[in-house]
Amino acid sequence: MRHIKRLPAPQILVEKQEEWTQKFLLSNNPRPDSSKYAHREIREALNAMSMHKCFYCERKLKGITQEVDHYVEVAEAREKAFAWENLYLACSDCNRKLSNRSIPNSETLDPCMHPDEEIMQHITFEDEMVLSLNGSDKGLQTIKKYKLDSQQLDYLRLKQRQYFTDLLLRIKDNQIKENRKHLIPAELFALNRFRQAENPFSLMFKVLLSKHLPR
Repeated sequence: MRHIKRLPAPQILVEKQEEWTQKFLLSNNPRPDSSKYAHREIREALNAMSMHKCFYCERKLKGITQEVDHYVEVAEAREKAFAWENLYLACSDCNRKLSNRSIPNSETLDPCMHPDEEIMQHITFEDEMVLSLNGSDKGLQTIKKYKLDSQQLDYLRLKQRQYFTDLLLRIKDNQIKENRKHLIPAELFALNRFRQAENPFSLMFKVLLSKHLPR
């Protein structure tokens, strides 16, 4: 999970949010029309915000199922069914998160509200394993709610770490061959790229690299 800055509402919501909301509130439908709240323009704006990643787990969503999630559940607040600030982009796994009745949003981290520095006060990583930092309850509840410690996510993070490890080994080999102790700018750039927000699981690498490399 990384902090995500919300873009202005897409034009379709500027034009249609009030109309869609009123029709839904007057209907007996338990769920809003997904062709509206997951409209192409809305998906495009959400993808741009997260750089094609799940807001919660940071998995890349290109080529896999992506869903528009209601951060505050529709059953709790029907009036927020088409509210731009309530629409998040999620992979299908994170969209099956534990309900707010089980773990309220107020007890978890919110990628659109909390900055990276605050997220990192609650969540850390040991290798590819996500953990609550110093037993943080907010970190633990966030991991539980979105199932960030699932076996599949552990595997995906491990694969990404292997790319990093392969690069690091090549860099160390070059250092030995060239008889130098320090990293050159190109090597620093290549390693730091892993913690850039556009890359998958970048928080894991931000935690890892913050211990070893300058910002």
